[in-house]
Amino acid sequence: SANPIHPLHIGSGRNAALGGFIANLLESVGHVVERRYYVNDLGLQVAHLVYGYLILGKPKVPKGIKVDHFMGLLYAATSIILEIRKLKSKAEEAKKSLDYEEYSRIMTEISKLMSDLQSIRDKIPDITDKLIDEIMRRKDPEREVAELMRKYEEGDKEVVKNVREVVSLVLEGIKETLAKLNVKIDKWDWESDLIRKGLVKEILIKARNSHYFTLHKGAPALDFNKVVGLKELKRKLGIPEALDIPPLILARSDGTTLYTTRDIAYSIVKFREFNADKVVNVIAIEQTLAQSQLKLALYILGYEKEAQNLIHYEYEMVNLPGMSMSSRRGKYVTVDEILDQLKIRVKEFAKERGTDIDDHEALKIARSAFKYMMLSTSPKKVITFDVEKALDISRNSGPYLQYTYARARSVLEKYGRPIEWDSVDVNSFNVGLRRRLLMLIGMFPSIIRYVSKELHSEDLISYLNSLADTFNSWYDTEPIIRESMGGVRNAKLMLTYAVKVILENGLRILGLDVLPRV
Repeated sequence: SANPIHPLHIGSGRNAALGGFIANLLESVGHVVERRYYVNDLGLQVAHLVYGYLILGKPKVPKGIKVDHFMGLLYAATSIILEIRKLKSKAEEAKKSLDYEEYSRIMTEISKLMSDLQSIRDKIPDITDKLIDEIMRRKDPEREVAELMRKYEEGDKEVVKNVREVVSLVLEGIKETLAKLNVKIDKWDWESDLIRKGLVKEILIKARNSHYFTLHKGAPALDFNKVVGLKELKRKLGIPEALDIPPLILARSDGTTLYTTRDIAYSIVKFREFNADKVVNVIAIEQTLAQSQLKLALYILGYEKEAQNLIHYEYEMVNLPGMSMSSRRGKYVTVDEILDQLKIRVKEFAKERGTDIDDHEALKIARSAFKYMMLSTSPKKVITFDVEKALDISRNSGPYLQYTYARARSVLEKYGRPIEWDSVDVNSFNVGLRRRLLMLIGMFPSIIRYVSKELHSEDLISYLNSLADTFNSWYDTEPIIRESMGGVRNAKLMLTYAVKVILENGLRILGLDVLPRV
């Protein structure tokens, strides 16, 4: 899931592709899977967006801008203006105390923020100008934001109505993007519901009564250093032994809870509601510490089974050449933009080959190219996204696997008759590429068993690439339908059929579209 304050950016796209793959894979081997999206509607980021939205009098989304894109700009503008206001106050203090070095540093930071704000103003000028006026004239906007956050957590009816309205608008855009990606979600879980149902309060009471409870810098916390055999427990829960685990702060000084505290409650909900044997959290690698604290907290609070069966499926960032991204600064590339770029290139490639392709088919190839790029690299490695590489039909890409599937299917369609399975010349499999192809075909069940255990999408893709490469090399060197010897022809058709079936299954598991023609 992604925070409901902006559109899905390219990094969130990796999350969606990985989550979809894991669900498809586990279903393919017989597991019952539920895909859940965690709506993080609590916390400072959502409060910033809602604050900006409300002080502008609930502005209408400008024509030509997708609702989640607009909300992302509004969130970034609000965050930047609040930060500039705070820094200006600090600059005045530095100037009064004659600390010119600190003053210079702050002014440089303000200058950078002003540049980022101008980029947003170029897209929504009137709204940005009004937002600047509204925030700068207020006595204490930071306190107002904190109050908004507190009231939402306490269940103030008017505040709940407003926050839900804003978050629902963002989710409207996110759902549209997920539909474009063909990523299915079974259940949308609102973080605030955990508070409303009293689940977080239960966790806080349990924590306070725990032997591991402490006050850390005046805030309620769990101290993991009190755990006897912490090293062995970390190993048992799959937590890196070298990772230093500080106390888990459970709530702020004003009583509002923190993300990981709510995540403890959410983890229990996922296991209970679905009667789950395992829960897989697809969450970025920078959350490794929080996810480790979550597992330890579950274990020491008595949820040992849940802690041992909670998997943090971590993934790294996605970069674009020459660009640094920050949602708080409005600097990111959205999944929508990437898909649009890919669609344009798909249509250009089709035109170069003398064919036309409609929007719907172009989207299928575009989203498959995108997902392949997200899945072909180990999630623990950073990806640098390359549009041209993503659409390379000659090698290692989504379209390449789709093209190879379509080629195998086309051979069978041209043959137009059932394969005579009883008349296959099995001795003909011992020749060159036919032998290698048969060996690769035979590996498919063991590959799926391995991948379903390790959840390594890149290993499945590597196997499918080898299968496609071998089939295409063989296709280019030997006739199939025109083979004169009946038994050998049936053997070749059998190989072609097996390649088609494996590629079809592999594409579906990866979440790539299965197309009759590319």
